[in-house]
Amino acid sequence: MAIAPEQSVIVVGAGPTGLALACELAAAGVSCTVLERRLAPSAQSRAMGLYSRTMEVLDLRGHADTLAALGRPVGRMVPVRGARIDFAGLDTRFPYLNVIPQNRTEEVLQRRALDLGVTVERGAEVFGLAQDGSGVTLQVRAGGGEWEESADFVVGCDGAHSAVRELAGIAFRGRTYPIAPILADVRLRQPPPDDILIMSGGGGVMVSVPYGEGLYRIAVARRDRPWTREPVTLDELRETLTDALGFDPGPHEPEWLARFKIHQRIADQYRTGRVLLAGDAAHLHSPLGGQGLNLGIQDAVNLGWKLGAEVQGWAPAGLLDTYEAERRPQAERILRATDRATWLATSPSATVTAVRRMVMAKALSSRRVRRVAGEAISGLRNGYTERAAGGFRGAGTAGGPGGRKGLAVRAGQRVPDLTVPQVGGAAVRLYALMRDGRFVLLDLGEDGGCAALTEAWGSRVSPVRVGGAVPELPGVGVVLVRPDGYAAWVDGVGDPEGRRARVRGALRRWCGEEGPVARVPGEAPVVVEEEDVAAAPAEPEPTAAAEQA
Repeated sequence: MAIAPEQSVIVVGAGPTGLALACELAAAGVSCTVLERRLAPSAQSRAMGLYSRTMEVLDLRGHADTLAALGRPVGRMVPVRGARIDFAGLDTRFPYLNVIPQNRTEEVLQRRALDLGVTVERGAEVFGLAQDGSGVTLQVRAGGGEWEESADFVVGCDGAHSAVRELAGIAFRGRTYPIAPILADVRLRQPPPDDILIMSGGGGVMVSVPYGEGLYRIAVARRDRPWTREPVTLDELRETLTDALGFDPGPHEPEWLARFKIHQRIADQYRTGRVLLAGDAAHLHSPLGGQGLNLGIQDAVNLGWKLGAEVQGWAPAGLLDTYEAERRPQAERILRATDRATWLATSPSATVTAVRRMVMAKALSSRRVRRVAGEAISGLRNGYTERAAGGFRGAGTAGGPGGRKGLAVRAGQRVPDLTVPQVGGAAVRLYALMRDGRFVLLDLGEDGGCAALTEAWGSRVSPVRVGGAVPELPGVGVVLVRPDGYAAWVDGVGDPEGRRARVRGALRRWCGEEGPVARVPGEAPVVVEEEDVAAAPAEPEPTAAAEQA
């Protein structure tokens, strides 16, 4: 390829996934350009909910508090009459679904990306792609002109009809549902009694969510309504809502009425050479449950630090391949679950509907089941297994002799936002220490010897000497936390004499060989704000159904 790369990474697509990835790369000191076909952000908002784990990974880089202030916290979901799923008691700063229009999320992430030096080019359509071992060249057109852009890597975050995926020759296998769901942003004279309501029966399912300014997001799908290109009318919406609710809620002043197709598809691979996919470009599924936006943002945060390591030359062999190995199984699980839920919810069988309601109501009558369901839906139970990472973690990375059994945190699991008492400093939230996208090594030993070892890895690792008890980490001597907030490696309290050798091994496995790596020139250290020392979670709003229960 004759053209030398002009930037390290080109991200195609300025939706939440692409902008979140651009922020991750820029925070790591990687030059990045975002190309977006749309001239301006869309006024419509197809996705509108950020679950707890997504808010946490956004909190790692300081985005979450702004998004929380712009959104509406909802602490419970009502999946069927007489049953609820609780978020309010979850172990997180964000024990709720943050209801926020997608365009607001895009605004926040784009503003942060621009502040970090990312270039965002709008009205730029990608129509050609070529790659070799040294980089990728894109053919781009806009405003009647055409040009080429080159980079070390290209990531397609350009949605369901991804040009990058098609040009790279990656198959997108699956199917399209033979139904014609309706999506509406509308005002209601008699709104449903619950904040997030999912109702099914008679071959249809309806989801209702209020998201501010007097508007309700309504999504309705019926098994007996085949796909049509006919425009949605307010009368059709009223009829469909009346069938679902048993009364006419009085829809009026619609801001958006549309039909949409539901796809279930997944890319054969997330990477081919120097081209990668993330978000809807890599996977599509039924919107029931609102997982799509969350899945895409978490793709971005998983990929960002790994791609940054590859660009900067310190990535251990195989690290970038763990992106697909870890994230594709997560997408496959969501595809299976949402497909099953959609077909059950739209079943025309009265028996199926009655059994589904009875089973869910009985299961969710248990407080423990409600908590577990809340953790699962909100993403707090997600993690990565050693098998998913292709054995990348290696033997001995979940403990150490005499210290593996009974560890509260294991390699691949989410590390919660711990309050960390620092030697010689104030206690601080763990996630506040991760703003710049580095690994964090928590050394709970008395002498701080393991923390001192990280000096050989320069700016790749931030060492923290823990100066007091951390109740969430019983039996743990050292934790190496990945930039995406999951445990890379955990060592127990046993065999302290061999611990330093094990720490060196873990650092080499995850952070590459010893030696400094340049980041952004003049880069400022992480600044921990006062509110990060003792931040209080937002209070979710109770639902009417929850109050009655």
